[in-house]
This record gives sequence, C-alpha cells and structure tokens, in this order.
Amino acid sequence: MFIPSFEDETLDRTLSLFVNDIQLILNMKLQSIYLYGSALHNDLSPGYGDLDFLVLIGEDLNQNEIELLNNLRAVYRSSPLRITVGNQKPNLYTDMLEGAFLTVNMLNGRKGCGLWWGTMRETIWMENQLDIFTQYTIKEQSILLYGEPQQDNIPSYSREEFIIFLKEYATCMRMYGKGNSLHSVDWLLLASKFIAWWQEGNILSKSQAADWGYLHLNGRWKENLKRCKKLRKDPSMVTLLEYSEWLSNLGPAIIEASHDLDRILETDNLSANGERIVEQR
Repeated sequence: MFIPSFEDETLDRTLSLFVNDIQLILNMKLQSIYLYGSALHNDLSPGYGDLDFLVLIGEDLNQNEIELLNNLRAVYRSSPLRITVGNQKPNLYTDMLEGAFLTVNMLNGRKGCGLWWGTMRETIWMENQLDIFTQYTIKEQSILLYGEPQQDNIPSYSREEFIIFLKEYATCMRMYGKGNSLHSVDWLLLASKFIAWWQEGNILSKSQAADWGYLHLNGRWKENLKRCKKLRKDPSMVTLLEYSEWLSNLGPAIIEASHDLDRILETDNLSANGERIVEQR
C-alpha cells in the first residue's frame, strides 16, 4: 500500500484510514483506489465540498459487503472523529468522502453490482453512472492510493461526446439553476471550469476555475466568481444577509453562463482546441 503524502496531515490520516478500512471489507476483490478532484489541487473545502474517490473491484459486491460499506459510511459521517470544536480543523475528513465502487467490467459498460456513496445517500449501481468528464478526470488527473494502475480500463470519449455532455450541462443550468442555495454557486464554478478546459485543456479545481474565469471571461456573470469562491471556502458566510440576498438573485447569472458555454462550444475558432484536447486521449 502506498499513500502519497499531502501537506494537509488531516488528509493523510483520512486517506490512510479509508484505504485500510476498504481493504478489510473487500479483501481480495479490491484492485485499485483512486483519489481525484479538489484534494489534488490543495483546494478541499470542509463543510462544502467532497473528497472524491473511485474504488475498482474484481467482482460484483455481495449484500454483506454492501452492508459493511454502508455501515462504514455511517460511522464516517457521524463519528466524533470528524467533529470540529469552534473554528478548529476536524480530526478527519471522513464525512467528505464521496465516490463509486465499481467492477472493471462496469467501467467498460457491462452490468454488475457496485455502490455509490453520494452526498445524500448510498445507492446500489447496476451499471457505471459516472459522467464522462468525471471519468476523463480520473483517467488524466488522479492519484493511485492503492493497487495497480487501471487508467487503460477507463473509456475514452470523442469530441462529439464531450460536446453533447457540455451542451446537456448548459441545458441543465437553464432548467435547474435557480440560485437560492449554498451550492447554487457550483453552476457558475463548473461553467468556468468547463470553459477553461475546452479552451486550454487544463482540468482546474473549482477555486482555480473561479480565478481563471474572472481573468479570462467576458460575460457579466464572471463578476460573481469571486463571491462564489469565497462562499465555497467559507460556507458559514451563507448566513450573512449580503450573501443570502446575492444567492437569491443568482439565477440570471447562471442563465448567462449557460449561454456562454453554448456559444464557446459553437465558436469555430475554438474548435481546434477542443479537437486537440479530446483526440489526444
């Protein structure tokens, strides 16, 4: 077992505990554990964000393993080990762990029995439901915490498939991006992240995407990105009148950002960048 050393000791301890616990439950079925997302950018946001992982297994999960994993998740989310005192850092980030347990066959499009630790609940997956950008991120920008490299088993996707995915995201922004909640800022942060990737090929964290968008985007909605970043890093500010009123009026900015994303995908002079980014895979 190899756990990379991070600057954040709490993260190191959390990952060591997680890998050890998963080994005990899955034993010989366990093949690989990957970490991806904000932790790799030193951009974890306790109280807001997630600690993203992918666990790959050789065979379907059985009912006993599912129960053990879900019981472990319950401990992680309720244990005194994660409780903060005042403004002190938590002892562990176990309540932030979110991700999938998938067989390699499921990763390649076949049916199976896996598990998803989601934000609200745990769900049995009979097929791989990770979106293509998440899979692309794991393939291109992740850390192997345990086991053998499996990136070659992660599917590659065409330029056209990425365009469809990003256009669907823009449509979801217009349908569901109404503001009013803490996580409404994700609509803008992800729009900036996707545009940065499409134009430059870099997978940014959400805080990095906020900085990039403020510097490089032209739409008026970019003026909201600084506040998005601040609220993500300090979710307690959502109780301030200034921020609650701002969130309640965020809808028009989300709609504008969705149109910007659509427009960038359709702009001919950016097509070469998109072609280069996805055809290298």
